[in-house]
Amino acid sequence: MSSSSNTMSSSRSGNWRRRGGQKERGMPKSCRCGEASTIKTSGTAKNPGRLFHCCPNGSEGDKFHLFKWTDECMVEEIDDLKTMLSDEKEDMLELRATVSGFEKELEDMKKMIMELENERKDCISEVKFLKNVMVCYGLGSLGMMIFGYYIFV
Repeated sequence: MSSSSNTMSSSRSGNWRRRGGQKERGMPKSCRCGEASTIKTSGTAKNPGRLFHCCPNGSEGDKFHLFKWTDECMVEEIDDLKTMLSDEKEDMLELRATVSGFEKELEDMKKMIMELENERKDCISEVKFLKNVMVCYGLGSLGMMIFGYYIFV
């Protein structure tokens, strides 16, 4: 546990470099001076063989130019990817719920369309019936008029 807290404190103290007021996480691409970062291997007794990102213009103890341990960069990258993955999973669950809601709405609309189609067919049948009644009534009235004409003439 003490080693992880040491790693965290060292990453907070000297390995954060600001660019435009923002903390840069993960693998640095360039120094704040604009120079592309390079990866070198530590040759010190304290960190033998440990990789680090640095600015070619920087020197040991230089606080302006980039210096960041590569293993700590990797941990940041992995943490950020875990967060992104978790966010994507949440988004996917929300999208699935939304799609499920749309599917239910679609089924409800299909039922409504079928009901409306049945109502349309019923209306057509009623119109045909009323048309037949009117034709019969009209023929009946015409027949009565013709019959009346012959009776009174």
